[in-house]
Amino acid sequence: MMSFLKISFLFTLFTLCACHMIAQVFTEARIEANLDGISSMNGVAVADYDRDGDLDIYFSGFLPFIDSVPESYNRLMRNEGNGKFSDVTLEAGFISQYTSPAVITETGVKLGVSWGDFDNDGYPDLYLTHRGGNQLYHNNGDGTFVDVTESAGVAGCLTCYNAGGLWWDHDRDGDLDLYVSILDGPNILYENNGDGTFSNRTNFYKLGGAGITWTSIALDVGKDGFLDLYNANDTQINEFFENRTGTNYVEASRAYRLADEGAGMGLAIGDYNNDGFFDIYVTNIFNHKPNPLFKNLGNRRFENQALEMGVSNAGWGWGTKFFDCDHDGDEDLYVVTGTMDKQYINQTLQEGTENYFFKNTLMEGSEGFIDWSAESQTAGSAATKGRGLEVFDYDGDGDLDMLVANIEQAPQLYRNEVMETGESESSNWIQIWLEGSESNRSAFGTEVKITVGDRSYYRWHHGSGFYGQSVQPVHFGLAGADKIDEIQVTWPLGLVQMFEDISANQLIRLTEGSMLTDVDDQSEGQWYFELTNHYPNPFLDEVTFDFDLKKTGLLRLEIYSIDGQMIVSQQRRINSSGSIKLLWNGQNKSGVEIPGGTYFYVARFEGHERSGRMVKL
Repeated sequence: MMSFLKISFLFTLFTLCACHMIAQVFTEARIEANLDGISSMNGVAVADYDRDGDLDIYFSGFLPFIDSVPESYNRLMRNEGNGKFSDVTLEAGFISQYTSPAVITETGVKLGVSWGDFDNDGYPDLYLTHRGGNQLYHNNGDGTFVDVTESAGVAGCLTCYNAGGLWWDHDRDGDLDLYVSILDGPNILYENNGDGTFSNRTNFYKLGGAGITWTSIALDVGKDGFLDLYNANDTQINEFFENRTGTNYVEASRAYRLADEGAGMGLAIGDYNNDGFFDIYVTNIFNHKPNPLFKNLGNRRFENQALEMGVSNAGWGWGTKFFDCDHDGDEDLYVVTGTMDKQYINQTLQEGTENYFFKNTLMEGSEGFIDWSAESQTAGSAATKGRGLEVFDYDGDGDLDMLVANIEQAPQLYRNEVMETGESESSNWIQIWLEGSESNRSAFGTEVKITVGDRSYYRWHHGSGFYGQSVQPVHFGLAGADKIDEIQVTWPLGLVQMFEDISANQLIRLTEGSMLTDVDDQSEGQWYFELTNHYPNPFLDEVTFDFDLKKTGLLRLEIYSIDGQMIVSQQRRINSSGSIKLLWNGQNKSGVEIPGGTYFYVARFEGHERSGRMVKL
């Protein structure tokens, strides 16, 4: 018989959870967000492609493209900043979309959507994976895209199902490389050459893999600065490629205890127990093999804790994400489900299931999860056949909403109501935009740690998941805390920065190597001071600085030597908003050409600044 003390504890825990459940709900907002004209979607990912301060959506269609069939279109949906989206697919340049003569299966023809700034110009580019060849679209910075697949050399496998693309800086040179997950052939590693082209380096690094790979993620497990690679493989052992020296990989899934042999499809990275070590959740087909939750033990070893934590069964799982839905300080878990037609496992026809929402109970005093699918009102319907999932703050109110791509029905947009439940005083939050300068501009591979009182919370910025990769802010729930004592950012190339005494309930922007900028500093949702690019770098004679200014004011550019001596200062009075260029001719204030070496620039505008490093040849 249970002791009275244990019964009392469980009752208290149930009461705390139940009270929170009543207050916290999601609302289906697809129609009011203007997403009701979309259906039959496979993948989904978000980014601020037009740099107006809010997150836009790209959907990949399940069907091959037919001009006269609206359901077959990929969709670029621009966020208008008022809770609604506009379809800008055609005007952005996605007119003639991908089609394939291949037989259509339940996998679809158009699959993954991956945002990443491969040329470090400040505008996220788009990689689309398909059955039989992929496409890379370069963001022109004016709201349009151009197909550069052929010139970049990243078409993928022309006879395979290319499931997804992972942007990551595998060789730590400051730009994004591309890893293509393939279902019926070896995976491909494209190394970024830094000039708009890529080289196939798969065989050199032995990263082709041996599985049927749906999803790949990059994570620095050993916290040694080198990104390791984990592949979710269908009915084969998941692969873990340990990166030992920056470019030397060894398959070590058994050594790390990550060799799950289920029907691996989706992957999620989170720190569910707030111990500073990032854990991995894998979606399988439960009736084939349960989903594992690999707890990171901190010694290059993992332990499957799915059964103990209550998250082993999520039906026929696909997309999945960790996120703090209720701002209590721990990360919850959502899983999208959907069967394939007439699929049998152990001679049993597989029935569809609804989506699963697992609420983390760590902050209620128990390490684990409870099934919160019905209470959260996010179970959806088994008939929708979900695939892709993204979690992001679409309406700019500080909490995270969920967007599910369904292959047979319209997408589901679940608006988070935590800020409207009357508990906002105990539902504080912080969102952090990360922008690399020496590291890749998307800042993929950055670790963020915040400290509030005697507690610390951790996030791994990577954006990747099943059929999608997004560029968006890092989000933390803060419960009742009204400020953060310290933010610690470890950038991909190793720089560690600290920021102290930051107020809650705001979106801030952190640029590698610079001071904290744009704290509560938005005008109608737009950053009013952006240094979008400086080029070339390294340079021989002159450097061009591109700015995007949303207001008038005095713009100043200062150049410093590596020992902090000012080389030159120039300024311009800006009388109208828009794109501005400043040119520096590589000379000091006396008109003498400076010698080769490392220099720093600082751009100042209306009390704010941007800074970075450049090299004179």
